[in-house]
Amino acid sequence: MSKYSIEQFSEITGINKILIRTWENRYNFIEPKRTSTNIRYYDDAMLVKGIKYSILVKNGYKISKLVNHNEKYISQLIEETLKITSNLNKKNDIYISKFLESAILFNQLLFNKTYKSCIKNLGIVNFYKDVLIKTMNQISILFLNSKITPANEHFLSENIRVKIGYEIEKIKNKTLSRKKWVLFLPESEYHDIGLLFTYLILKIKNYEVIYLGQNVPRENLLSFNNKDTNLFFFLNTDRNENFSNTLCSFLKNNIKQSQIYVVDKQECIDKKFSNIIKIKNIDQFVNLLNIKEE
Repeated sequence: MSKYSIEQFSEITGINKILIRTWENRYNFIEPKRTSTNIRYYDDAMLVKGIKYSILVKNGYKISKLVNHNEKYISQLIEETLKITSNLNKKNDIYISKFLESAILFNQLLFNKTYKSCIKNLGIVNFYKDVLIKTMNQISILFLNSKITPANEHFLSENIRVKIGYEIEKIKNKTLSRKKWVLFLPESEYHDIGLLFTYLILKIKNYEVIYLGQNVPRENLLSFNNKDTNLFFFLNTDRNENFSNTLCSFLKNNIKQSQIYVVDKQECIDKKFSNIIKIKNIDQFVNLLNIKEE
């Protein structure tokens, strides 16, 4: 069981500390536990309760009314809110809260149900850019700040990998005649969900994909230096500019025939490379593919 300070509880739930104290004193919202040295803390169940109440209050419910209901009723209210709200951002916030809850409690059933609902109501592309990226960013921030354990992050990321892999396998491609796409992560890069989703988008668009995956030594890419191949990679982690620009210089100087694309999340690449195109987001990449198809 994880222990959360009021600062951590506030950051994760989005409820400011003054409001947390007010709700506790006025409505008996949550009674924090105490360590042997009398320091207040919140546990996983309290955190999930806070996430749910935060969502409902943002959707117009009164805390004074919510505290009179049990957990089952609160969950039902969230489901009803998800169905009736026409605000897409609020819908996405509810989905994100459910994925966070599933990760905090290791709730496989909740994860599967939320994923299925997302795909049905949003579609795979909107699910990725409007829900999944925000969920992974939030849980990564919590993990990096030691507010959740690595197991919580792994639960979420591994389940997403399984789902995207299944979506990829479902696609039965037609005869392929266009350029191949080689997808890889460079040395010491292991966060491959974005790369897997790129694989899925390319399969949907009927491209042939060579998926090399994580931690690929740059020398291994030399065999793909030809005009019939595009290379695509991510720079996800906080790499220094020297690493990023050295890598891009290597690719520019040794792979001159292929077109190369990079998603540089940390914006470490500060030089212009003639055959390397920077991709900012999934919409830009999809639009690029649409142009290529015309």
